[in-house]
Amino acid sequence: MKPLRLPTIQALGTALNAVADRTGASNAEFYVKTGCSLRIEIDPWRPGAASPSAPEDWRSHAGVIEERGWALRAGGTQGALFIAESGPLPAPGGWRRLNRHSLRAGSLRLPTPCPGKASLPHVAGNDVPNDESEALGRDLIRDVVERTRAELPGSRLIRARLEDGASASVLANSAGVTGRTAVRLVTIQLEFGVERNATRGSCSLYRAAGNLTDLDAAALAAEVADRLTLASATSMSFLPSGEIAVAPSLATSLLALLGPLFRGRDGWEKLQRLSAGDSLGPPDLQILDDGALEEGWIRTPVDDEGVPTRAVALIRGGEPAEPLLAWENDGWSGFSASGCRRRSGWRSPPEISHSHIYIDRGPDPADSIRSGIRHGCYLLDRAPGGRSHVTFPHSHNGGEASFEIDATGFVVEHDRILGAIPRARLRGSIRQLFRGIRAVGDDLRFLPVPGAVGSPTLLLTGLQLEPVV
Repeated sequence: MKPLRLPTIQALGTALNAVADRTGASNAEFYVKTGCSLRIEIDPWRPGAASPSAPEDWRSHAGVIEERGWALRAGGTQGALFIAESGPLPAPGGWRRLNRHSLRAGSLRLPTPCPGKASLPHVAGNDVPNDESEALGRDLIRDVVERTRAELPGSRLIRARLEDGASASVLANSAGVTGRTAVRLVTIQLEFGVERNATRGSCSLYRAAGNLTDLDAAALAAEVADRLTLASATSMSFLPSGEIAVAPSLATSLLALLGPLFRGRDGWEKLQRLSAGDSLGPPDLQILDDGALEEGWIRTPVDDEGVPTRAVALIRGGEPAEPLLAWENDGWSGFSASGCRRRSGWRSPPEISHSHIYIDRGPDPADSIRSGIRHGCYLLDRAPGGRSHVTFPHSHNGGEASFEIDATGFVVEHDRILGAIPRARLRGSIRQLFRGIRAVGDDLRFLPVPGAVGSPTLLLTGLQLEPVV
Protein backbone atom coordinates (compact mmCIF):
# COMPACT_ATOMS: atom_id res chain seq x y z
CA MET A 1 0.00 0.00 0.00
CA LYS A 2 1.12 3.55 -0.66
CA PRO A 3 2.30 5.73 2.25
CA LEU A 4 -0.28 8.20 3.53
CA ARG A 5 0.24 11.70 2.11
CA LEU A 6 -1.00 14.95 3.64
CA PRO A 7 -0.71 18.62 2.65
CA THR A 8 1.86 20.74 4.46
CA ILE A 9 0.98 23.26 7.15
CA GLN A 10 2.12 25.95 4.72
CA ALA A 11 -0.39 24.73 2.11
CA LEU A 12 -3.17 24.85 4.69
CA GLY A 13 -2.12 28.39 5.65
CA THR A 14 -2.39 29.49 2.02
CA ALA A 15 -5.87 27.97 1.80
CA LEU A 16 -6.92 29.66 5.05
CA ASN A 17 -5.86 33.04 3.69
CA ALA A 18 -7.83 32.44 0.48
CA VAL A 19 -10.99 31.53 2.43
CA ALA A 20 -10.65 34.61 4.66
CA ASP A 21 -10.23 36.87 1.62
CA ARG A 22 -13.28 35.42 -0.12
CA THR A 23 -15.68 35.21 2.86
CA GLY A 24 -14.44 37.84 5.31
CA ALA A 25 -14.50 35.16 8.04
CA SER A 26 -12.46 36.03 11.11
CA ASN A 27 -12.03 32.35 12.04
CA ALA A 28 -11.27 29.41 9.75
CA GLU A 29 -9.99 25.87 10.11
CA PHE A 30 -8.99 23.13 7.69
CA TYR A 31 -8.96 19.45 8.64
CA VAL A 32 -7.57 16.94 6.15
CA LYS A 33 -7.58 13.18 6.63
CA THR A 34 -6.33 10.26 4.59
CA GLY A 35 -6.46 6.55 5.28
CA CYS A 36 -6.27 3.08 3.85
CA SER A 37 -7.31 -0.29 5.17
CA LEU A 38 -7.19 -3.93 4.17
CA ARG A 39 -10.56 -5.62 4.62
CA ILE A 40 -10.98 -9.40 4.64
CA GLU A 41 -14.55 -10.76 4.61
CA ILE A 42 -15.47 -14.43 4.91
CA ASP A 43 -19.03 -15.69 4.56
CA PRO A 44 -19.06 -19.52 4.46
CA TRP A 45 -22.85 -19.60 4.07
CA ARG A 46 -22.97 -17.41 1.00
CA PRO A 47 -24.99 -19.13 -1.77
CA GLY A 48 -22.76 -21.25 -3.93
CA ALA A 49 -20.24 -22.19 -1.25
CA ALA A 50 -19.19 -25.76 -1.97
CA SER A 51 -18.57 -26.90 1.60
CA PRO A 52 -19.11 -24.29 4.32
CA SER A 53 -17.55 -26.59 6.92
CA ALA A 54 -14.20 -26.68 5.14
CA PRO A 55 -12.04 -23.54 5.49
CA GLU A 56 -10.32 -24.21 2.18
CA ASP A 57 -13.71 -23.89 0.43
CA TRP A 58 -14.79 -20.65 2.08
CA ARG A 59 -15.99 -17.85 -0.10
CA SER A 60 -13.89 -14.87 0.90
CA HIS A 61 -13.00 -11.45 -0.36
CA ALA A 62 -10.10 -9.15 0.40
CA GLY A 63 -9.70 -5.61 -0.81
CA VAL A 64 -8.03 -2.31 -0.03
CA ILE A 65 -10.20 0.65 0.89
CA GLU A 66 -8.71 4.13 0.56
CA GLU A 67 -10.20 7.43 1.66
CA ARG A 68 -9.15 11.03 1.47
CA GLY A 69 -11.19 14.05 2.43
CA TRP A 70 -11.13 17.51 3.93
CA ALA A 71 -13.40 19.74 5.98
CA LEU A 72 -13.56 23.52 6.30
CA ARG A 73 -15.11 25.49 9.13
CA ALA A 74 -15.19 29.27 8.77
CA GLY A 75 -17.08 32.17 10.29
CA GLY A 76 -17.29 34.49 13.26
CA THR A 77 -19.97 36.14 15.36
CA GLN A 78 -22.25 36.95 12.38
CA GLY A 79 -22.32 33.64 10.52
CA ALA A 80 -20.58 30.35 9.82
CA LEU A 81 -20.14 27.64 7.22
CA PHE A 82 -19.11 23.99 7.19
CA ILE A 83 -17.99 22.21 4.02
CA ALA A 84 -16.71 18.63 3.76
CA GLU A 85 -15.71 16.92 0.52
CA SER A 86 -13.78 13.87 -0.60
CA GLY A 87 -10.57 14.06 -2.56
CA PRO A 88 -7.49 16.26 -2.17
CA LEU A 89 -7.56 19.82 -0.89
CA PRO A 90 -8.38 22.22 -3.78
CA ALA A 91 -5.60 24.31 -5.30
CA PRO A 92 -5.15 27.91 -4.06
CA GLY A 93 -7.39 29.19 -6.87
CA GLY A 94 -10.14 26.69 -6.11
CA TRP A 95 -12.03 28.84 -3.60
CA ARG A 96 -13.74 31.20 -6.05
CA ARG A 97 -17.09 29.54 -5.30
CA LEU A 98 -16.98 31.11 -1.81
CA ASN A 99 -18.01 34.70 -1.07
CA ARG A 100 -19.41 36.76 1.78
CA HIS A 101 -22.86 35.26 1.21
CA SER A 102 -21.51 31.76 1.86
CA LEU A 103 -21.77 32.30 5.62
CA ARG A 104 -25.09 31.14 7.03
CA ALA A 105 -26.80 31.77 10.34
CA GLY A 106 -24.66 30.77 13.27
CA SER A 107 -21.32 31.58 14.81
CA LEU A 108 -17.90 29.99 15.11
CA ARG A 109 -15.17 30.13 17.72
CA LEU A 110 -11.90 28.23 17.43
CA PRO A 111 -9.16 27.43 19.94
CA THR A 112 -6.01 29.51 20.15
CA PRO A 113 -2.49 28.14 20.71
CA CYS A 114 -1.85 26.96 24.26
CA PRO A 115 0.76 29.05 26.11
CA GLY A 116 4.10 27.28 26.12
CA LYS A 117 2.98 24.72 23.53
CA ALA A 118 4.92 24.81 20.28
CA SER A 119 3.53 23.59 16.98
CA LEU A 120 3.54 19.83 16.98
CA PRO A 121 6.09 17.90 14.93
CA HIS A 122 5.02 15.94 11.88
CA VAL A 123 3.68 12.45 12.55
CA ALA A 124 4.73 10.30 9.61
CA GLY A 125 1.62 8.13 9.38
CA ASN A 126 3.35 5.73 6.99
CA ASP A 127 2.73 2.63 9.13
CA VAL A 128 0.22 1.14 6.70
CA PRO A 129 -0.82 -2.51 6.23
CA ASN A 130 1.78 -4.31 4.12
CA ASP A 131 1.73 -7.23 1.71
CA GLU A 132 1.88 -9.73 4.57
CA SER A 133 -1.27 -8.42 6.26
CA GLU A 134 -3.72 -10.38 4.09
CA ALA A 135 -2.00 -13.72 4.71
CA LEU A 136 -1.69 -12.99 8.44
CA GLY A 137 -5.36 -11.99 8.63
CA ARG A 138 -6.60 -15.12 6.86
CA ASP A 139 -4.38 -17.32 9.03
CA LEU A 140 -5.72 -15.67 12.16
CA ILE A 141 -9.34 -16.30 11.21
CA ARG A 142 -8.59 -19.90 10.22
CA ASP A 143 -6.77 -20.48 13.52
CA VAL A 144 -9.67 -19.07 15.54
CA VAL A 145 -12.14 -21.34 13.73
CA GLU A 146 -10.05 -24.47 14.21
CA ARG A 147 -9.45 -23.75 17.90
CA THR A 148 -13.14 -23.01 18.50
CA ARG A 149 -14.15 -26.29 16.84
CA ALA A 150 -11.65 -28.18 18.97
CA GLU A 151 -13.00 -26.60 22.15
CA LEU A 152 -16.67 -26.82 21.17
CA PRO A 153 -17.39 -29.51 18.55
CA GLY A 154 -20.20 -28.61 16.18
CA SER A 155 -19.49 -24.88 16.22
CA ARG A 156 -19.36 -23.16 12.85
CA LEU A 157 -18.30 -19.81 11.52
CA ILE A 158 -21.19 -17.76 10.17
CA ARG A 159 -19.34 -14.61 9.21
CA ALA A 160 -15.99 -12.91 9.74
CA ARG A 161 -14.58 -9.50 8.93
CA LEU A 162 -11.07 -8.30 9.68
CA GLU A 163 -9.96 -4.76 8.94
CA ASP A 164 -6.36 -3.61 9.25
CA GLY A 165 -6.21 0.13 8.73
CA ALA A 166 -4.11 3.23 9.13
CA SER A 167 -5.08 6.89 9.00
CA ALA A 168 -3.36 10.25 9.32
CA SER A 169 -4.69 13.79 9.63
CA VAL A 170 -3.47 17.36 9.67
CA LEU A 171 -5.25 20.52 10.73
CA ALA A 172 -4.55 24.23 10.95
CA ASN A 173 -6.67 27.21 11.96
CA SER A 174 -6.39 30.94 11.45
CA ALA A 175 -5.31 31.50 15.07
CA GLY A 176 -2.14 29.48 14.58
CA VAL A 177 -3.20 26.12 16.01
CA THR A 178 -1.74 23.17 14.10
CA GLY A 179 -1.74 19.45 14.67
CA ARG A 180 -0.85 16.16 13.03
CA THR A 181 -1.98 12.69 14.10
CA ALA A 182 -1.57 9.11 12.91
CA VAL A 183 -3.49 6.03 14.08
CA ARG A 184 -3.12 2.33 13.30
CA LEU A 185 -6.07 0.11 14.26
CA VAL A 186 -7.04 -3.50 13.60
CA THR A 187 -10.58 -4.77 14.25
CA ILE A 188 -12.06 -8.24 13.94
CA GLN A 189 -15.74 -9.19 13.92
CA LEU A 190 -16.68 -12.83 14.33
CA GLU A 191 -20.09 -14.50 14.27
CA PHE A 192 -20.42 -18.17 15.19
CA GLY A 193 -23.29 -20.63 15.62
CA VAL A 194 -23.74 -24.02 17.26
CA GLU A 195 -26.45 -26.61 17.91
CA ARG A 196 -26.26 -28.58 21.14
CA ASN A 197 -28.93 -30.83 22.63
CA ALA A 198 -31.46 -29.67 20.01
CA THR A 199 -30.84 -26.04 21.02
CA ARG A 200 -29.38 -23.57 18.58
CA GLY A 201 -27.29 -20.65 19.70
CA SER A 202 -25.13 -17.95 18.16
CA CYS A 203 -22.74 -15.27 19.34
CA SER A 204 -20.75 -12.39 17.96
CA LEU A 205 -17.41 -10.98 19.03
CA TYR A 206 -15.86 -7.61 18.18
CA ARG A 207 -12.29 -6.92 19.25
CA ALA A 208 -9.58 -4.40 18.41
CA ALA A 209 -5.83 -3.98 18.68
CA GLY A 210 -3.12 -1.59 17.62
CA ASN A 211 -1.48 -4.22 15.42
CA LEU A 212 -2.55 -7.45 13.74
CA THR A 213 0.02 -9.48 15.67
CA ASP A 214 -1.51 -8.30 18.95
CA LEU A 215 -4.66 -10.38 18.30
CA ASP A 216 -4.36 -13.82 19.89
CA ALA A 217 -6.22 -16.68 18.19
CA ALA A 218 -6.35 -18.84 21.33
CA ALA A 219 -7.87 -16.03 23.42
CA LEU A 220 -10.43 -15.19 20.71
CA ALA A 221 -11.43 -18.84 20.34
CA ALA A 222 -11.86 -19.22 24.11
CA GLU A 223 -14.13 -16.17 24.20
CA VAL A 224 -16.22 -17.49 21.30
CA ALA A 225 -16.54 -20.96 22.87
CA ASP A 226 -17.68 -19.53 26.22
CA ARG A 227 -20.36 -17.40 24.56
CA LEU A 228 -21.59 -20.21 22.32
CA THR A 229 -21.87 -22.51 25.34
CA LEU A 230 -24.06 -19.96 27.10
CA ALA A 231 -26.14 -19.17 24.01
CA SER A 232 -27.13 -22.82 23.63
CA ALA A 233 -27.68 -23.56 27.34
CA THR A 234 -30.85 -23.84 29.41
CA SER A 235 -31.36 -21.04 31.91
CA MET A 236 -31.74 -21.56 35.64
CA SER A 237 -35.08 -20.43 37.04
CA PHE A 238 -33.57 -18.59 40.01
CA LEU A 239 -30.60 -16.24 39.83
CA PRO A 240 -28.86 -15.22 43.06
CA SER A 241 -28.00 -11.53 42.92
CA GLY A 242 -26.29 -10.89 46.26
CA GLU A 243 -22.81 -10.93 44.71
CA ILE A 244 -22.29 -10.32 41.01
CA ALA A 245 -18.86 -10.35 39.38
CA VAL A 246 -18.76 -8.72 35.96
CA ALA A 247 -15.98 -9.48 33.50
CA PRO A 248 -14.18 -6.65 31.65
CA SER A 249 -16.31 -7.34 28.54
CA LEU A 250 -19.47 -6.37 30.43
CA ALA A 251 -17.90 -3.79 32.75
CA THR A 252 -16.77 -1.76 29.72
CA SER A 253 -20.36 -1.71 28.41
CA LEU A 254 -21.54 -0.44 31.80
CA LEU A 255 -18.88 2.28 31.79
CA ALA A 256 -19.85 3.33 28.26
CA LEU A 257 -23.45 3.80 29.47
CA LEU A 258 -22.19 6.16 32.17
CA GLY A 259 -20.17 8.30 29.74
CA PRO A 260 -22.54 11.32 29.82
CA LEU A 261 -21.83 11.72 33.56
CA PHE A 262 -18.22 12.65 32.86
CA ARG A 263 -18.61 15.03 29.91
CA GLY A 264 -18.97 18.77 30.23
CA ARG A 265 -20.70 20.96 32.78
CA ASP A 266 -24.04 19.14 32.62
CA GLY A 267 -22.39 15.79 33.28
CA TRP A 268 -20.47 17.17 36.23
CA GLU A 269 -23.65 18.50 37.83
CA LYS A 270 -25.33 15.08 37.43
CA LEU A 271 -22.32 13.37 38.99
CA GLN A 272 -22.33 15.80 41.92
CA ARG A 273 -25.98 15.00 42.63
CA LEU A 274 -25.19 11.28 42.69
CA SER A 275 -22.44 11.75 45.26
CA ALA A 276 -24.29 14.25 47.47
CA GLY A 277 -24.04 13.40 51.16
CA ASP A 278 -21.79 10.35 50.83
CA SER A 279 -18.90 8.82 48.91
CA LEU A 280 -19.71 7.94 45.32
CA GLY A 281 -17.71 4.69 45.32
CA PRO A 282 -14.99 2.78 47.17
CA PRO A 283 -11.48 4.25 47.63
CA ASP A 284 -10.10 1.81 45.04
CA LEU A 285 -12.31 3.27 42.28
CA GLN A 286 -10.36 5.41 39.81
CA ILE A 287 -11.86 6.40 36.44
CA LEU A 288 -9.74 8.25 33.88
CA ASP A 289 -9.87 9.52 30.33
CA ASP A 290 -6.58 9.86 28.48
CA GLY A 291 -6.30 10.77 24.80
CA ALA A 292 -2.53 10.24 24.90
CA LEU A 293 -2.58 6.91 26.77
CA GLU A 294 0.67 5.15 25.90
CA GLU A 295 -0.89 1.73 25.30
CA GLY A 296 -4.07 3.16 23.73
CA TRP A 297 -5.19 2.22 20.21
CA ILE A 298 -6.25 5.75 19.26
CA ARG A 299 -3.70 7.79 21.19
CA THR A 300 -2.95 11.17 19.67
CA PRO A 301 -1.01 14.19 20.99
CA VAL A 302 -3.89 16.53 20.09
CA ASP A 303 -7.63 16.17 19.58
CA ASP A 304 -9.47 16.94 16.34
CA GLU A 305 -9.29 20.69 17.00
CA GLY A 306 -5.56 20.68 17.68
CA VAL A 307 -5.88 21.01 21.48
CA PRO A 308 -3.29 18.94 23.42
CA THR A 309 -4.66 15.78 25.04
CA ARG A 310 -3.88 14.72 28.60
CA ALA A 311 -4.95 12.32 31.33
CA VAL A 312 -8.10 13.52 33.14
CA ALA A 313 -8.95 11.96 36.51
CA LEU A 314 -12.75 11.76 36.39
CA ILE A 315 -13.11 9.75 39.62
CA ARG A 316 -10.27 9.64 42.16
CA GLY A 317 -10.43 7.64 45.38
CA GLY A 318 -14.13 6.98 44.82
CA GLU A 319 -14.96 10.70 44.60
CA PRO A 320 -15.69 12.99 41.61
CA ALA A 321 -12.40 14.68 40.68
CA GLU A 322 -12.82 16.72 37.47
CA PRO A 323 -15.04 16.73 34.36
CA LEU A 324 -13.99 16.38 30.75
CA LEU A 325 -14.08 19.98 29.50
CA ALA A 326 -13.48 21.40 26.04
CA TRP A 327 -11.20 24.41 25.55
CA GLU A 328 -13.97 27.06 25.68
CA ASN A 329 -14.86 25.96 29.24
CA ASP A 330 -11.29 26.14 30.52
CA GLY A 331 -11.31 27.51 34.07
CA TRP A 332 -14.98 26.70 34.76
CA SER A 333 -15.31 26.04 38.51
CA GLY A 334 -11.51 25.95 38.69
CA PHE A 335 -11.11 23.00 36.29
CA SER A 336 -8.70 22.83 33.35
CA ALA A 337 -9.78 21.86 29.87
CA SER A 338 -8.24 19.09 27.78
CA GLY A 339 -8.23 18.06 24.14
CA CYS A 340 -11.48 16.11 24.02
CA ARG A 341 -13.19 16.95 20.75
CA ARG A 342 -13.35 14.10 18.23
CA ARG A 343 -14.77 13.69 14.74
CA SER A 344 -16.73 10.57 13.87
CA GLY A 345 -15.30 11.05 10.38
CA TRP A 346 -13.80 13.83 8.32
CA ARG A 347 -17.30 14.74 7.09
CA SER A 348 -18.42 15.57 10.65
CA PRO A 349 -17.63 18.56 12.86
CA PRO A 350 -15.80 17.79 16.12
CA GLU A 351 -17.86 17.00 19.23
CA ILE A 352 -16.87 16.46 22.86
CA SER A 353 -16.15 12.77 23.30
CA HIS A 354 -14.11 10.31 25.30
CA SER A 355 -10.94 8.83 23.85
CA HIS A 356 -9.63 6.12 26.19
CA ILE A 357 -11.99 6.10 29.17
CA TYR A 358 -11.28 3.40 31.70
CA ILE A 359 -11.58 2.14 35.26
CA ASP A 360 -8.01 1.76 36.46
CA ARG A 361 -6.60 -1.47 37.82
CA GLY A 362 -7.43 -2.22 41.43
CA PRO A 363 -5.60 -4.25 44.10
CA ASP A 364 -7.70 -7.44 43.88
CA PRO A 365 -6.64 -10.38 41.66
CA ALA A 366 -9.47 -11.12 39.24
CA ASP A 367 -9.25 -14.85 39.99
CA SER A 368 -9.80 -14.23 43.69
CA ILE A 369 -12.85 -12.06 42.96
CA ARG A 370 -14.46 -14.87 40.96
CA SER A 371 -13.49 -17.67 43.35
CA GLY A 372 -14.57 -15.62 46.37
CA ILE A 373 -18.25 -15.51 45.37
CA ARG A 374 -20.07 -17.64 47.95
CA HIS A 375 -23.28 -17.96 45.94
CA GLY A 376 -23.86 -15.51 43.13
CA CYS A 377 -23.26 -14.85 39.46
CA TYR A 378 -20.39 -14.21 37.11
CA LEU A 379 -21.57 -12.16 34.13
CA LEU A 380 -19.38 -12.49 31.08
CA ASP A 381 -20.68 -10.09 28.43
CA ARG A 382 -23.69 -8.34 26.96
CA ALA A 383 -26.35 -10.70 25.63
CA PRO A 384 -26.51 -10.56 21.80
CA GLY A 385 -29.22 -8.15 20.69
CA GLY A 386 -30.12 -7.42 24.30
CA ARG A 387 -31.23 -4.24 25.98
CA SER A 388 -28.69 -1.61 27.06
CA HIS A 389 -30.16 1.60 28.40
CA VAL A 390 -29.55 4.41 30.90
CA THR A 391 -32.00 7.03 32.16
CA PHE A 392 -30.99 10.38 33.61
CA PRO A 393 -33.79 12.47 35.17
CA HIS A 394 -34.28 15.92 33.67
CA SER A 395 -34.59 17.62 37.06
CA HIS A 396 -33.66 17.20 40.72
CA ASN A 397 -37.13 15.82 41.43
CA GLY A 398 -37.26 13.53 38.38
CA GLY A 399 -36.30 10.37 40.25
CA GLU A 400 -33.12 8.29 40.38
CA ALA A 401 -30.78 7.86 37.45
CA SER A 402 -30.96 4.18 36.52
CA PHE A 403 -29.65 1.61 34.06
CA GLU A 404 -30.44 -1.81 32.69
CA ILE A 405 -28.39 -4.11 30.51
CA ASP A 406 -28.96 -7.66 29.26
CA ALA A 407 -26.06 -9.96 30.05
CA THR A 408 -24.95 -13.57 29.81
CA GLY A 409 -22.90 -15.57 32.30
CA PHE A 410 -22.92 -18.29 34.95
CA VAL A 411 -24.33 -19.00 38.39
CA VAL A 412 -21.31 -19.79 40.57
CA GLU A 413 -20.41 -20.95 44.03
CA HIS A 414 -16.76 -20.29 44.81
CA ASP A 415 -14.91 -22.04 41.96
CA ARG A 416 -17.88 -24.18 40.86
CA ILE A 417 -20.26 -23.38 38.01
CA LEU A 418 -23.79 -24.31 39.06
CA GLY A 419 -25.60 -23.33 35.88
CA ALA A 420 -25.75 -21.12 32.83
CA ILE A 421 -27.36 -17.73 32.28
CA PRO A 422 -28.13 -17.40 28.55
CA ARG A 423 -29.78 -14.03 29.13
CA ALA A 424 -30.56 -11.98 32.23
CA ARG A 425 -31.31 -8.32 32.86
CA LEU A 426 -29.03 -6.49 35.28
CA ARG A 427 -30.56 -3.26 36.54
CA GLY A 428 -30.60 -0.76 39.35
CA SER A 429 -29.84 2.84 40.21
CA ILE A 430 -26.57 4.37 39.06
CA ARG A 431 -25.96 5.53 42.62
CA GLN A 432 -26.12 1.92 43.80
CA LEU A 433 -23.98 0.75 40.89
CA PHE A 434 -21.16 3.00 42.12
CA ARG A 435 -21.66 2.42 45.83
CA GLY A 436 -22.15 -1.32 45.38
CA ILE A 437 -18.63 -1.87 44.00
CA ARG A 438 -16.98 -4.18 46.49
CA ALA A 439 -13.78 -5.08 44.61
CA VAL A 440 -11.81 -3.80 41.61
CA GLY A 441 -9.71 -6.37 39.79
CA ASP A 442 -6.22 -6.18 38.33
CA ASP A 443 -7.10 -7.39 34.80
CA LEU A 444 -7.67 -4.07 32.99
CA ARG A 445 -8.72 -4.62 29.38
CA PHE A 446 -9.81 -2.26 26.61
CA LEU A 447 -12.65 -3.05 24.23
CA PRO A 448 -14.23 -1.15 21.31
CA VAL A 449 -17.72 -0.43 22.70
CA PRO A 450 -17.37 2.02 20.81
CA GLY A 451 -14.13 3.95 20.89
CA ALA A 452 -11.76 2.55 23.50
CA VAL A 453 -13.33 1.71 26.86
CA GLY A 454 -11.44 -0.17 29.55
CA SER A 455 -12.19 -1.92 32.82
CA PRO A 456 -10.99 -4.76 35.03
CA THR A 457 -13.28 -7.31 36.66
CA LEU A 458 -15.67 -5.74 39.20
CA LEU A 459 -17.59 -7.23 42.13
CA LEU A 460 -21.03 -5.60 42.49
CA THR A 461 -23.72 -5.81 45.16
CA GLY A 462 -27.17 -4.31 45.66
CA LEU A 463 -28.40 -4.71 42.06
CA GLN A 464 -31.26 -6.74 40.56
CA LEU A 465 -30.71 -9.66 38.18
CA GLU A 466 -33.67 -11.38 36.53
CA PRO A 467 -33.87 -14.03 33.80
CA VAL A 468 -35.06 -12.86 30.38
CA VAL A 469 -37.06 -15.50 28.57
